[in-house]
Amino acid sequence: MTQDSAARPDRFTAFLHEFTVFLREFEEANSAFVNGDVSRWMPLVSRSEVSSIFGGFGGRETGWSQVGPRYEWASAQFAPSGAKVEFEYLDQHVGPDSAYTVAIERCTVRYVDRPGEHRHELRVTMVFRVEDGDWKLVHRHADPLAAPPTTP
Repeated sequence: MTQDSAARPDRFTAFLHEFTVFLREFEEANSAFVNGDVSRWMPLVSRSEVSSIFGGFGGRETGWSQVGPRYEWASAQFAPSGAKVEFEYLDQHVGPDSAYTVAIERCTVRYVDRPGEHRHELRVTMVFRVEDGDWKLVHRHADPLAAPPTTP
């Protein structure tokens, strides 16, 4: 075993730990998001012109000039309710400078334009990368979790 290969597990452990810490912060920001507070979410999003969102409310935006306002709009659709998002990770991969997650996000929310509480369940794929030493969300694809079609 060379000195370089012996050091590799330590480097892997370090960036895996950094991503895990970031992901917990992202999860907390996601819960704030569905309570109408986008302030914790926005610092975690890439400002790149290749950033993109295929959001849970539909549409697609590319580049920070579209992505930023879309996230602000989407969070503003939620009323404060104390909702806490639960994450079911189906898959994830972490490398030294990029990562992805595939998850189901579940919570009960209040929308600003609808009375009562509503179950909010999304199928979500996200791509992250390191920018200037920090993990950032580069792409988010979220759509409603629907029941599978019944077969005849």
